[in-house]
Amino acid sequence: MAEIVVRFDHRVIEKIPRRPHPVFELIGFIFSGWVLFPSSLILMLFDRPLGFQVLEALVLSMVSSEILKVVVGRPRPQREGRTPWGYSFPSTHTARVASLIPVFWKLSSNLGIVVVVVAIIVAISRVLSRAHYPSDVVAGFLLGYVVGWFVIW
Repeated sequence: MAEIVVRFDHRVIEKIPRRPHPVFELIGFIFSGWVLFPSSLILMLFDRPLGFQVLEALVLSMVSSEILKVVVGRPRPQREGRTPWGYSFPSTHTARVASLIPVFWKLSSNLGIVVVVVAIIVAISRVLSRAHYPSDVVAGFLLGYVVGWFVIW
């Protein structure tokens, strides 16, 4: 089964240009820890319990994702203009955003749907930027979603 997934991942990556479009880099930055963590702290000024849940979801999804990266040790896809660094599986960007789905869905299903759409956009951008393979973002999405439910439980 794993061999089938790896072959699929490589087939998809081979079809993506080695030099990603800058918009994918921008999406990666916006949904990085450099933006999301301070945003959760600002949210605490207006709604302390929600801000804390957002921060908890972000931290737990990041920590669990980074631990899995070291355990799995999957190298990142090759891309032009940048040497791949760190590990690829699972996608921490995707895990972070997906961890917010249950948190915001609990407030409003409409907000939850918006976060689902954002998480899908982030996941696709991570593959199109050649930072991750498709299975990395699927795993990151699932991991983050489970972490988010754990946080609101």
